[in-house]
Amino acid sequence: MIRFVIIVGVLVAAVLLAALYVAKSGTASDQEKLAQLQADLARERGRISALDVEIAHQEDPENLRRLARVYLGFEPVRPDQELAFSELPRLSADAPELLWPEICPVNAQVACVTLGRD
Repeated sequence: MIRFVIIVGVLVAAVLLAALYVAKSGTASDQEKLAQLQADLARERGRISALDVEIAHQEDPENLRRLARVYLGFEPVRPDQELAFSELPRLSADAPELLWPEICPVNAQVACVTLGRD
């Protein structure tokens, strides 16, 4: 009977030892994966920071003004190009034409459009 208990005890110890080895090797593997993921995360955060700086540069008003001037030919609005609310054309219910002639000269760069009934 004692021999049976000793054999069962040795077998249980061997099984526990094997389980401990598997758990420890799995933990080491998981720690390596965790370290790799943390390194990847740090690299991605660095990329995000670089992209945030690039976005801040691209959205800078001075940069946008420069790009609009260089590529689109835009210039700042001159005071003579601005209209007061009272100067805006009115649309009549009887004759749906915009009253542009006194506001929009013939040589203006903006197209003066009249609306007609269809």
